[in-house]
Amino acid sequence: MTSIEASPRNLWVKINQALNLERNGDVLAARKLVDAHRFHPRMTAQLYSSLNRYFDLQQNKTVKSEQYKINSPAEFTENPRGIWTVPFRSLRMDEYLPKPFPSNMALPDLIGTQNDCQMIYSAAPFIANLNSTESTAFCIFYQFIDAEGFKEFVQGLIVQDDFQVSSFYIFASDEYRLEIHRILSHFGLVAEVLSCPFLSKEGQMVFAKGRHEDSVNLILRGGVSLDRGCFARARNLLNTSDSIVLPLFELSQDVEANNFYAIRSNPKFQRYPFRNIESLNLVVSNALVDRVGPFDPEFTSSMYAAREFGFRCYNVGAYFSPLLVRAISDQRDQSSTNDHVRYVERCPNSWDRKSDGRYTVPKVSIYIPAYNASKYIIRAVSSVLDQDVEDLEVCIANDGSTDGTMAVLSEAFGSEDRVRYQTFKNGGIGHASNQAISMAHGIYIGQLDSDDCLKPGAVRRMMEYLDDHPTVTCCYGSCERVDKDGNYLQPEYSWKHFSRRKMMLTSIAHHFRMFRRSAWERTGRFRTDITNAVDYDIFLKLCETGEFHHINEVLYQRRWHGENTSNVNEGFQTVNTYRVQRESLKRQGLKRYWDVHVLDPKQPRRVGYQRVVDTPQVVFWPNYSRANPYQKLLYKDVAKTHEVISGSILDAIKLQERNKDNSGTIFHLHWINFLFVNANDRMSVRFKVREFLKNLVKFKEMGGKLVWTIHNTVSHDNIYAEIERGLSQRISELADVVHFHSVSSIDEVRAVFPVEDRKIRISRHGNYLGVYDSFITRDAAREALGIEKDADVVLFAGQVRPYKGVSELINAFRELLSENAKAFLVIAGAVHDDFWSRVTQELTPQEADRIKLVDRFLDDAELQVYFRAADIAAFPYKKILTSGSLLLSLSFGVPVVIPNVGMTREVLEGSPAGFLYDQSLPNGLHDALENAFKRKNDGGLLIERKAALEIAKKETWPNLAETLFSAI
Repeated sequence: MTSIEASPRNLWVKINQALNLERNGDVLAARKLVDAHRFHPRMTAQLYSSLNRYFDLQQNKTVKSEQYKINSPAEFTENPRGIWTVPFRSLRMDEYLPKPFPSNMALPDLIGTQNDCQMIYSAAPFIANLNSTESTAFCIFYQFIDAEGFKEFVQGLIVQDDFQVSSFYIFASDEYRLEIHRILSHFGLVAEVLSCPFLSKEGQMVFAKGRHEDSVNLILRGGVSLDRGCFARARNLLNTSDSIVLPLFELSQDVEANNFYAIRSNPKFQRYPFRNIESLNLVVSNALVDRVGPFDPEFTSSMYAAREFGFRCYNVGAYFSPLLVRAISDQRDQSSTNDHVRYVERCPNSWDRKSDGRYTVPKVSIYIPAYNASKYIIRAVSSVLDQDVEDLEVCIANDGSTDGTMAVLSEAFGSEDRVRYQTFKNGGIGHASNQAISMAHGIYIGQLDSDDCLKPGAVRRMMEYLDDHPTVTCCYGSCERVDKDGNYLQPEYSWKHFSRRKMMLTSIAHHFRMFRRSAWERTGRFRTDITNAVDYDIFLKLCETGEFHHINEVLYQRRWHGENTSNVNEGFQTVNTYRVQRESLKRQGLKRYWDVHVLDPKQPRRVGYQRVVDTPQVVFWPNYSRANPYQKLLYKDVAKTHEVISGSILDAIKLQERNKDNSGTIFHLHWINFLFVNANDRMSVRFKVREFLKNLVKFKEMGGKLVWTIHNTVSHDNIYAEIERGLSQRISELADVVHFHSVSSIDEVRAVFPVEDRKIRISRHGNYLGVYDSFITRDAAREALGIEKDADVVLFAGQVRPYKGVSELINAFRELLSENAKAFLVIAGAVHDDFWSRVTQELTPQEADRIKLVDRFLDDAELQVYFRAADIAAFPYKKILTSGSLLLSLSFGVPVVIPNVGMTREVLEGSPAGFLYDQSLPNGLHDALENAFKRKNDGGLLIERKAALEIAKKETWPNLAETLFSAI
């Protein structure tokens, strides 16, 4: 059989690699590799389609599912199969728009910038339901310090839920070997004990060989006290992303927290997160270790060794999320001056490296892709070395030149240690750029073409701007055009201020460009299957990962000699421009709704965007999706046929003006109490109501369609209830569709204001299955909250407001406690008045000990802790039209005590999953709680939990295209 030439340009090499990935079970990686080469000249549409059909066929033959991972922002926002929910895009019709960017096209907000891990947290529960159910095993590498700390660690290790360890290595001197084996034997464990330190060449050889492909690595030093859910938390995130580092931190005692409560918004984790690693206590994936290499054994300090390793992870785009544990002793060990110097040498950042100079790892890397560049490359490299910055390097990828480029470089810069160059097989500009940056070590990457030059001061200007503006991913300057001899010709095109919208129309990020290496690693790198628009593609990707800034100074000379690639291949440039613009739409989740539009065939490079035919636009308001997934789930299915955007009624009016030639914009109204926020007096409330109604009428007169989902008869705690009733009646009159989540709610609403039969549509409130993490066990949850295993636990979860009946719940619980000493009440949610201070004055010490208040907003990841710890959930709301809390509790398999009203009765009546009570009865709540625990003690808890989950599974979310929007 003839071998396939291993050329970067050879498509068949790539296809063969993809097929090998598929044969090894990684269908998703195979798809990605084929997708990355679909613009290759030899990748026909038929071949591309056939390969994907083959992957579909092979996927159907295997039990193993595609292993989805979120390693970059695009992998989250693209969401090709609608598996998880993504943040809504918001209309901003009043913002400046560069022509011809359409005013009705909403771009998504940036996500995954800096160390923003929210996309990983958000996708984790969805991916947990899709990826292999086999538990990931751990490879443990433990640096022994003393017997007491080791014993404490082992005690925490053996109680881990779903404990699986594929290998266990202990690094200790020979004098401790007997004691280590004694402790291991006592707990029934086996490990390999090595006499070398983990931070040694021998130790790192063990680290390299001892890691297992399908395992994650736990590196520990000294006494670490693990709670039983530690492995589960780490596994949850590492199964979601290969590109995340979990440094271990002690659980803070400053807040009412538990080990599942994350310090996710801590600003010190945003800029240089690796600087916060205290020691060799972290969890990391094999894939990430393979990318960055092992720990550096030249360090004697575990803190500096861990930080240097963390720096390399940071520089390839990894995210950092703290893994909270009970306690860590011996975090920091003795460090020498040499360790600090070595750390500063190898970890460039503006906080540790205060002065310019030559370092082992430079702060700035200038990359040059070179092909037959012998004529101008000496001038290009010299313009970098002549900068007023020493802390830099030049990395040159010679793309198979045939004109002696390498000989010229060797002669001119062979003795210059800041210039490095390698020869690769010819693969084109994208391939050479990837190779050049792969050679680089710096945190900032500057781009220089082999026939161009930097102006004096260019590197310092860019470098210092990025130092001072951590949210900026890329900054770029302006440039001037010179002829082949370096004589000035004219200024190059320059757009004064950066705009993502303008960037989607044409490339405005021109030379000189400097960007963060970490952001580039999150882009998927340069495309290698196109010959032009390669830079446009990469900078479109980069501007989707963070902010851009234009420094309006001439910092670059672009040599114009008539042989420039973009000039020679103008036709390919135009075709590839359309391609990369469509790729940008795809990455941002816009491809279903928008496409590239050529405004004038005579000017093919002047493009805009137009909506895909038959894709109606839905504007909803207000947007509460940041705090509650209700709207994301409500619109999840309809997003396949309708473009759903967040916006105000004014945005909807402007959108309707733009969409006047189609069937009309849909304005979907939710909670009207948002109108009353920050209204200080009755006059201002009436003014806001009048203006809102006036705009609704205008919208309707323009042909817009109004849908109203009624969540409450009258908003809770509204002191302007009579104004709201009048507003509700008028909205009901204007609406095309009035949406209820239960049949029983109709009469309850009609008791307050009229609703016409012809407008009514009903679709049930859906469940929250798979939306929140749900891997913790009951025992681990109670341990995390400090609740005994045999307690009878009642949970109230949510914000504490007067209408929610928490005072009544506490009174009922006090009575219950007098009869049942095992009773325990957890109130988890932010308190909005002085309610708790009033309550505590009435409680006896015994009662206070049996009530736990968590007075803060709950992190999504810790909801499972409270619901798993609970036997029952109680929601004694005084007014219920629709209860999301009811469905949330049932989705966790927790039976509910709740008032007997229309919606709750429809969901729970006749099921052991709930205890409905009459609010008019003085002892109704107490009796319901008492009956719930009586059934539990009679052995009915498992039946109740099973029934709760069965109900939740039946309460699926509707497709609004069928239930609501089809009517208009």
